[in-house]
Amino acid sequence: MPRPRFEKLSAEKRERILEAAAQEFASNGYTQASLNRILETAGISKGAAYYYFDDKADVYLTAVHHYGHTVLQAINLDVSVLTAANFWTSVTDLYQQQFTAFADRPWVLGLLKTSGPSADALADDAQLAALMQEVGQMMAALLQQGQDLGVVRNDLPDDLLVAVVTAVDDAHDRWLFGRATPLTTAALQSAAAQMSDLLRRILTP
Repeated sequence: MPRPRFEKLSAEKRERILEAAAQEFASNGYTQASLNRILETAGISKGAAYYYFDDKADVYLTAVHHYGHTVLQAINLDVSVLTAANFWTSVTDLYQQQFTAFADRPWVLGLLKTSGPSADALADDAQLAALMQEVGQMMAALLQQGQDLGVVRNDLPDDLLVAVVTAVDDAHDRWLFGRATPLTTAALQSAAAQMSDLLRRILTP
């Protein structure tokens, strides 16, 4: 968690620091990421950085919290309006909403797919746990509605279905971000349709 001084910075300066961090972690992974490069890009001194953060792990987690919530806020999901007829097109729309947030900032996707610091550090972070819980609840609600509508299989335990979707989603995002070709709006729309179709083939009864 950043120190209180960080929250007192202007929104523009906080965003500049977090964007520099996200780009560095996305490009080099957590282990190879350089705190010095982050600070240089953000235009702050190393001494000043420790007024805001404890260490590199703190910078990483702060960036993940910020951009993870940004992505979630961009997703508009109301499972009550889903029907058997519109379920899978709605899933495509959901991925398009998510990927659109990456159109001009592909490094956000890269940041969210980096492995981060130690497992213990991640497990001890309450904000990250809350973020992951929100994602899991959203996914579980979507799958439950799909089962109620008869368009998602119900022959497997619910937690296994969530685990499968999570794994496929993660693998697809890592593949998408790892490609050499630019993540244009058209490419991201195609990726959303591809991901939706992949899940449909796995989950259809």
